[in-house]
Amino acid sequence: MSESTSVRPRVLVIDDESAILKMLAMALSRKGYEVDTAENGEQGVEKVHIEEYDLVLTDMRMGKLTGDDVLREIRQLKGDRLPVIAMSGTPWLMDDTRFDAVLAKPYLLKDLFDLVRKFVPPVALQTN
Repeated sequence: MSESTSVRPRVLVIDDESAILKMLAMALSRKGYEVDTAENGEQGVEKVHIEEYDLVLTDMRMGKLTGDDVLREIRQLKGDRLPVIAMSGTPWLMDDTRFDAVLAKPYLLKDLFDLVRKFVPPVALQTN
């Protein structure tokens, strides 16, 4: 971790829908997070191998690699040190015990912020 005076927690958002990626990146960055995005599970796993993150948000249903595949790769690489939140339109079909949390789609941004804050508090920004 860097010794910068205002280290913003780093969040990786993985989703194959570009509109969702843009919206989440903008919303989380406004709340004090440094946000990186990946357009699919493969790209997300590649970024986790290269970069350090404080939290990963992943969609469950994507192309080749699913959210389960992403989680498996992250647990192999980082163990339980890196929290992973699944975003799913069918949370009742999931075995959510492996993920740190599951966010049911559709969700309110407030619910997303509350859940993310449980794992990594944002850097305080001057917003009202």
